[in-house]
Amino acid sequence: MTRRRILLTNDDGVRAPGLRAIYEQLRDLAEVTVVAPVDQRSGASHHITLESPLRAHRLADLPGWMVDFTPVDCVKLALRRLLPAPPDLVVSGINRGSNAGYLVHYSGTVNAATEAAMAGVQAIAVSLCAHDEPDFGPSARVARALVERLLASPLPPRTVLNVNVPPLPWERLEGLRWCRQSLSAFDDAYEERVDPRRSPYYWLTGSPTPVGSEPDDDLRAIRDGWVAVTPLTVDWTHEGLFRDGAGLLDGLELGPRSP
Repeated sequence: MTRRRILLTNDDGVRAPGLRAIYEQLRDLAEVTVVAPVDQRSGASHHITLESPLRAHRLADLPGWMVDFTPVDCVKLALRRLLPAPPDLVVSGINRGSNAGYLVHYSGTVNAATEAAMAGVQAIAVSLCAHDEPDFGPSARVARALVERLLASPLPPRTVLNVNVPPLPWERLEGLRWCRQSLSAFDDAYEERVDPRRSPYYWLTGSPTPVGSEPDDDLRAIRDGWVAVTPLTVDWTHEGLFRDGAGLLDGLELGPRSP
């Protein structure tokens, strides 16, 4: 039987301890190839590089490459040039910090997985909801369990699993729970500062809302000690409006047009 293939990426950079922790958990499950950014690329969202050449450098201590631009660049380049064959699964993480709620739209971790799903490869994004000296061990074990399941029972097409693990010891995790993405607002705050030349600049200091607004959303699950598993789709079409919103366009005229 052909050994399964996993592409492993992240947005914290190829030296990040979260990537190392998940690699150690997955290396005996499949043939794991790492293609990750050279350095920190958090908040890169779905940014791709158009005006600069991409350079991929072989890693000495892991099987794979480091790429000098974004997480999405890593996935696109890996799928189209670096890998000899398509992977069975793309794993993005383990991110240092939450990617629940609105953060999915900003996250390089989640959008690397989304790029894989857009290319027809099932994908999972894994984040540990902690920042200061986190222990990635429990979240790596969670990721391994989910990866084993996905290799046996693949996701529907164009779907991403967004997984957020509370910063708890293994024995204190309540389990895994299906969740909705929280729609609680992001606390945007910008602190104004002055540089040595007395010119003002601004630093984003806001933080995500700690608790969601709905009982089944991801932020509440994380707060209560559950691993939040949220199925995301790459199709952003609003089905209700697409189906029932014809009246919104009734009577709208474009006006005169050139013959």
